[in-house]
Amino acid sequence: MREMRESAREYLEREGRDPERYNIDGIVRDAWVNGNGSDDVWKAAVEKHHIRFMVGDWVRITVEVEDGLTEHHYGPIENFRKPDGNFYRRNVAKPHAAFLYPEYTRSHVVPLSELVAEIEDFEIVTEWSQVHEGGPQHNYGVYQCIGGHGPYPPPATVMVIHKVSGRKKRFCDACNTPEKRADLADEALMYQRNAKQTILELRADPTLITGPVTDYREVWEKSDADVYREFADTFPWLVPAPAAEMYAAWKEQQGARAAA
Repeated sequence: MREMRESAREYLEREGRDPERYNIDGIVRDAWVNGNGSDDVWKAAVEKHHIRFMVGDWVRITVEVEDGLTEHHYGPIENFRKPDGNFYRRNVAKPHAAFLYPEYTRSHVVPLSELVAEIEDFEIVTEWSQVHEGGPQHNYGVYQCIGGHGPYPPPATVMVIHKVSGRKKRFCDACNTPEKRADLADEALMYQRNAKQTILELRADPTLITGPVTDYREVWEKSDADVYREFADTFPWLVPAPAAEMYAAWKEQQGARAAA
């Protein structure tokens, strides 16, 4: 049995997988002891016995807050819990829920089925030409890592894009960590919290975003509608869907009138 376990580990490593994230005994049993060892049987066993979440993994949870809004919060799994919220007294292959304490909300016990691996919320760009596209000319077109290296940061090697907001940061490989990626998402969260009143106003009345354009011949301040549109241009991911659709249609109409 020991030889079979070692063989299974070697196979997983050849496939670029981390053996620590798999139930090795389960794979050996299903693929080779009870199975015929074919490629299809092996793949099925590997998929079945993959350990999706482990203690220490960074995950994202969705938290409902007042006024019907939701927030995304990130943090590491601290331990696993039973359906009643109590601790497990021993290691279990399929725990029910995870306990975590994100930085900007209270602690939560969340079923594993509702967790999302934090990395899934980000796009990681590694192509040098894309990472440094439009780079500062004073630095030979090269962006530097903003992970906190003091006065001499190394060149960035990755560009991290928060999928929901589109916000970007560039890091070196050493700084491309779950903590720093979560910081990027938390920035988007702070924008959402600060814009709560505007979001609720547009949710209550999406037509506010299609109001009249400011006529600076008559007034000095922007119209409310122009303020809403400026908000939508700056934070498009925060605009409620009905208002976003109306704004898109409004811009098409304005473009057609200008072309006429």
